[in-house]
Amino acid sequence: MSTTPPAPFDIQKLVNDLLALLRTIDPVTEGVKLADQGRRTVEALIVALENVGATMDNLNQAASRVNRLLDDVEDPIRRIAGMADQAGSLVGFLPSLASKAMSNLAQRPSAPTANVATNAGAQSPSATSEKPQTA
Repeated sequence: MSTTPPAPFDIQKLVNDLLALLRTIDPVTEGVKLADQGRRTVEALIVALENVGATMDNLNQAASRVNRLLDDVEDPIRRIAGMADQAGSLVGFLPSLASKAMSNLAQRPSAPTANVATNAGAQSPSATSEKPQTA
């Protein structure tokens, strides 16, 4: 078996390859690319902040409109709510009022019947005392 000795490092070739690689890197071009990317990032950030500001303005306008609407509507709603409370009290009172009315009506028929009989008796003699006139 024969063993081949390892290939010696060719330092000259390695240095030439490294220099060729470094020549392909242009620091000015890379710096310009980096600056352009930074500028685009800052512009995007400014646009985003402007959008947030516009959104906040829209929310403030909407809140102002809602406040004006509540100012216009709140007093009538409070009045209606007060009326509804009174109506609720009335609805609670109506059954008791109806039962009182029914009990009053149930008691009255006996008394008016007697009055009708006495009134009828009082009118009877006068009705019989009248005599038809003959010509």
